[in-house]
Amino acid sequence: MLLGAKGCDNPNGQGVTDTGDVVGRIVEANDPTLPIPTAVVAIGLRTIRLGPADKGAFRLLAVPTGTQTMQISSPGYQSYTAQVVVHKDQTSDVGPIGLASLTGVPN
Repeated sequence: MLLGAKGCDNPNGQGVTDTGDVVGRIVEANDPTLPIPTAVVAIGLRTIRLGPADKGAFRLLAVPTGTQTMQISSPGYQSYTAQVVVHKDQTSDVGPIGLASLTGVPN
């Protein structure tokens, strides 16, 4: 006998969770026109590494819904941590995030 859940992509129900996306841009705190060239953005187990070609823009896909902790780090800059609310099947835009240089001058 074969049992299945009609219309269910994952009949086991294991690992099924509601998700949304998170987008934003990482910039210099003292000059928001300057993107941060390299950074790591993490929300839970979702992590993305940005390079110069990204111009500070990021998009984390399939982030679990609810209030999540976002962490951003970049060499030469102060780390950033904030709460972001992720809604099912929606994109949460955290806008530009300014990171302060550890030396006080843009890197």
